[in-house]
Amino acid sequence: MASSRLQPQDGGMDSVNMPEQRTPQTANEISSYLFIKCIITLVQTADVLMGKVEAPATGEPVMDLPRVQLIIKQLEMLDENAAKLGLEEQQMLKQSLQELRMAYVSAAGKTPEEDLAGEDETPTETLPEPAAPADDDDDEDDEPSRTRFVKKYS
Repeated sequence: MASSRLQPQDGGMDSVNMPEQRTPQTANEISSYLFIKCIITLVQTADVLMGKVEAPATGEPVMDLPRVQLIIKQLEMLDENAAKLGLEEQQMLKQSLQELRMAYVSAAGKTPEEDLAGEDETPTETLPEPAAPADDDDDEDDEPSRTRFVKKYS
């Protein structure tokens, strides 16, 4: 373990100032480290989905605000149940949630709650239901484009 920090220092997290600390040694320190790393990963994912960071696979910015809303909801649920978290974890969660909400407002022009309320009022596009197959007996004959592969272990 070459890292001597309790909290990870990832290049994409410029807005989160994390103090340098020693390597986690106790079970509580390790669980705290993992929780904070999870929060950082969620925030970094939201940054990618808001077009702040280029997507690693394509190299182009991605704009997917409904998924950012889901990340905000996840962090809000964690915040509602934060009583069992340590002080450092609570502060990290609140700071990340506040910064993510502000970034969402600047990207979308409205709060996630307003955006969700607007979605409820607008009609949603419905997809046609697939037709039910007439005969289930000839599934393999009807779909020649599907090839089944079977792996045998000897």
